[in-house]
Amino acid sequence: MNRIADYSGNLLNHVETLYRPGEREIAIRMATALGCVISDTGFKGDGDESFLAAHPNPGDPDPRNNAFFMSPMRPEQQALEARLVRLAQDDAGFAATLETYRHTARTKPFGVSHFALRYATGDAVADAAERLKAMLGSELGERLHVRVFEPGESGAIGARLVQGFVYQDVIVSGSFLYGQLIELQSQPHH
Repeated sequence: MNRIADYSGNLLNHVETLYRPGEREIAIRMATALGCVISDTGFKGDGDESFLAAHPNPGDPDPRNNAFFMSPMRPEQQALEARLVRLAQDDAGFAATLETYRHTARTKPFGVSHFALRYATGDAVADAAERLKAMLGSELGERLHVRVFEPGESGAIGARLVQGFVYQDVIVSGSFLYGQLIELQSQPHH
């Protein structure tokens, strides 16, 4: 099987992610740093900007499968996000709970909701992590946190699996206030 469209079984089709108004180019750079190829779907929904598809397999940019989409945040979510930000500013207990969650996502990412991209090797995971830091680290500051777990390291899962976790708030499939984890995972051949 050379193309995902040739696979005849069930598979995960896509994840829809959003970016904030004005952050389309940052979202594109983030997906590119992850090793994805970007294509424009041409679909605008009810907005002004077309949806983008980020393809983790550059050799097979199927716009319908094995992709995560990036689209502009809708006005309804903008209103909800603004209310959540005000709540965090006005409610010290909520703000502390939110910071505890963010700290956990950055330091103990296992069990925190995320989506994952598969890489051929642990070196490819490390390369993607370094590209993210080099391309976006200084610009995003605290909005980007990258952690790679090497085999045998404290907190690592498995003796051969390399996992990177990218905690950021540029492309999310939930609330921007909570942020989004993206796992970078190698799957060694048996």
